[in-house]
Amino acid sequence: MKKERRDIRKSKEAIKQAFIKLSINSDISKITVKEVLELADVSRGTFYAHFKDIYDVQEQIEEELFNKCISLMKESNIYDIVENPYPQILEIVTFFQEHANTIKNLSCNGKSTSFFYKYKEILKKGIQESSHTIEDKKTVDILDACIIGGIIDGCLEMISKEYSGNNSETAEKTAKIISIFITKGMHGLKNKI
Repeated sequence: MKKERRDIRKSKEAIKQAFIKLSINSDISKITVKEVLELADVSRGTFYAHFKDIYDVQEQIEEELFNKCISLMKESNIYDIVENPYPQILEIVTFFQEHANTIKNLSCNGKSTSFFYKYKEILKKGIQESSHTIEDKKTVDILDACIIGGIIDGCLEMISKEYSGNNSETAEKTAKIISIFITKGMHGLKNKI
């Protein structure tokens, strides 16, 4: 694979960061190429060398996040998640927390269910591609629903409500609650929260 030149990487990243900053205060559909150009301090030609339009910027940012998330999931073994979910769950929760502002902005402050649906599908794919020998598709589907539902809904709910930045205490608490729920169900949460 050919390595991208440093100046190209920097200009693409500047455009993405400008888009993310603009999405904090504006609806994505109202962000203009001109605003991105001014904030990123790049030319129109540079913008169009990397992206087709504003929505292409959004899609590439989402794709980048999804790929990072999938690579985290591929490192996990489904049996480890079932037996001792905390380390893997903490890794995923920390990922969501580190990218909370971007996720919050791309999901229109939690109003875009399509963005969350994409994340659920990405993580389901990650679990299905993780190393396991479960041949019964129904069992894998149930594990997907329970594990993914808990992780995604828990993380995304926290993102839309409170955390962004790097509050490791919140990430650890969220991961602990999700892990207890995965291993012990509702009964396990009775005395832990």
